[in-house]
Amino acid sequence: MNVFTRVVAVFLFMPLAAFAQDDAGAIRGTIYGPQGEVVPYMPIQATEAESGEFERAESTTEGQYEVTGLAAGSYTLTITTPCCAYLNYESGAVKVAAGETKDFEIHLEEGGSFNTVGDDPGNIAATIRSEAIIPDEPPPRIADGKPDLSGMWLVGADPFPEEVEAHPWAEELFDERAENEGIDHPHLRCLPGNPPIGGGAAPFMAKFVQKPDLLVILFEDYPGFRQVFMDGREHPEDPNPSWMGHSIGHWDGDTLVVDSVGFNDRGWIALYPRTEDLHMVERYTRSEYGRMDLEITYEDPTVYKSPWKENAPLHLAPQEELIEYVCENNKWADASSEN
Repeated sequence: MNVFTRVVAVFLFMPLAAFAQDDAGAIRGTIYGPQGEVVPYMPIQATEAESGEFERAESTTEGQYEVTGLAAGSYTLTITTPCCAYLNYESGAVKVAAGETKDFEIHLEEGGSFNTVGDDPGNIAATIRSEAIIPDEPPPRIADGKPDLSGMWLVGADPFPEEVEAHPWAEELFDERAENEGIDHPHLRCLPGNPPIGGGAAPFMAKFVQKPDLLVILFEDYPGFRQVFMDGREHPEDPNPSWMGHSIGHWDGDTLVVDSVGFNDRGWIALYPRTEDLHMVERYTRSEYGRMDLEITYEDPTVYKSPWKENAPLHLAPQEELIEYVCENNKWADASSEN
């Protein structure tokens, strides 16, 4: 196709594309808590009843949301809330005609924290995000032109978690741990949490210290750091199994890809077990000055039927700093419970 033909084709199809865009509908509104407060940063999904197609959005700092790009149909709105201020939400049928913008308010019910701010990590994370002063600039770069990932980052949870397919033995162990509320979790014995960032969920912090040949991730948990080697080395042929594993990194365009192996079999991934066969791949993309998107792929054929992904957004928290983490008394939990 020559240049003239391409240009003509573009202009011929532009009216059709514009018409299709005008034909898309939307659902918008405000998300409220049980006390009438607006609820920011809530992930919301609109799923069409017949096709199963869905669109997603997040509420603003004022609690407003708008899910766009909806074909005509009947939609269910769902929100999976972070622990613990609010219960998960599912609406009845919300019908959207072609090109219609439907107004729909959402009222969340009170969760198990009983409106105690300090008992809900999501509320603490929302406060940190709202107080962050973020420059209105493109993401920074280091001297060699690669994106600069340095800074204090607030760890976020996957707003739309993927369904995991595990082998029966691993599912049974998951159910057992869920039933006893994770009483045997390594973290409750002063042992390390799971990478990529120890501590695991909001409002935990991580400090990224980046050099061209090394990325160091510091966090408020044992062992307190991870090293990502970016000097071209390979994994050891027979790595010594460890809590954080052995990590090497390379750039794929503006995305840092971190490949990790050499884990021990003592850690947990959520409530799932892990084995020494675990292979974890992280993809870090600083999409905005104040946001970094993290995609994690877990592959452990002994545990999972197929690899699965987790998406954990990180938000810049320049006014924050790491604090000392000391875990001493929890390791005596077994002994004290027997007395």
